[in-house]
Amino acid sequence: MNYFIDNEFKKIKSRYELHTPRQLISDAGIQLLMLELDDITGGFTVTNNRCSTIVLNNTWDDSYLDFVTLHEFAHIKLHDKASTPFYRRMNTDMNIPKMEREANTLAMKLLLDMQDKEVIYSLTKYQMTDFLGLSEDLAEFIIN
Repeated sequence: MNYFIDNEFKKIKSRYELHTPRQLISDAGIQLLMLELDDITGGFTVTNNRCSTIVLNNTWDDSYLDFVTLHEFAHIKLHDKASTPFYRRMNTDMNIPKMEREANTLAMKLLLDMQDKEVIYSLTKYQMTDFLGLSEDLAEFIIN
């Protein structure tokens, strides 16, 4: 377990109701902008004068956009509004930078908490990613 991520997750849960990714960012006062981006970029965050906007690729599938939304939200919460290009082809190797791993882990934790607990926790990690409509490469970010 990562205390840093778990602590931020608890803060988010105590402050916001976790229904949907878009509701969460709306409740947090974060703007959302849908644009056509290049094929490998799911989204990114722009922060200016303490206001954040999450920009999402409007050509991507909604299941992935839910995860990307939470990934960018995680960057805002974990990394003092630092922004990095999010989506590159995921590999299961250890070359994913620490900030990206942390954002992925918190995003997955939030996304799973938004699901029916009885259903989601009866599944294996790979079944969970399939259920969520995500690549099984993201299963490594599911922490029990």
